[in-house]
Amino acid sequence: MSRNQAIKPLELQLLTLEQSLGEHHPDAIRARHQLAHAYRAANDFVEALVLFERNVAAGLRVYGPQNLFTLRMRSSLANCLYAAGLYQAAIPLFEEILRGREAALGNNHPDTLRSRGSLANSYRVTGRRQDAIDLYRDTLESRERVLGANNPSTQASRRNLAAVCLQLAQTINIELMEDGGDQGD
Repeated sequence: MSRNQAIKPLELQLLTLEQSLGEHHPDAIRARHQLAHAYRAANDFVEALVLFERNVAAGLRVYGPQNLFTLRMRSSLANCLYAAGLYQAAIPLFEEILRGREAALGNNHPDTLRSRGSLANSYRVTGRRQDAIDLYRDTLESRERVLGANNPSTQASRRNLAAVCLQLAQTINIELMEDGGDQGD
């Protein structure tokens, strides 16, 4: 199925819903969310971000900032920013989402753990390795306790923690080698 074949019906559905029910109607919000995900899947980040941002604004207006649906829409926006390589823009949003999910769902809910992992990923790619390690470690410990050691999400947390620790060790090793190379006999 081509990009156009997948997206065109969603665009028409959203247009129809917005015209008949209004852009803030829950059905229009859900349709816009689905279309934004389709754009993201097609790597059309500009269109996806516009729709995700409109949806966050509508969600805040209709549901409020701590509503789980609003948090999910904000998470989709943050994940799209991350996928588009806009890591610095994603970080504050991931931080807010994590705080919101911790307050609404608790520290060990799978959605909270997923938010913690997304924030850790953002920290890692922006060079905040120690912050990433701390979050990955907390996420791993919680996932082991809540989901079990063999759960795919737990295994992903273990791999992420190992990867960032390896990156940090390699950086330290390179710095030590450079320091040793600068000193004469």
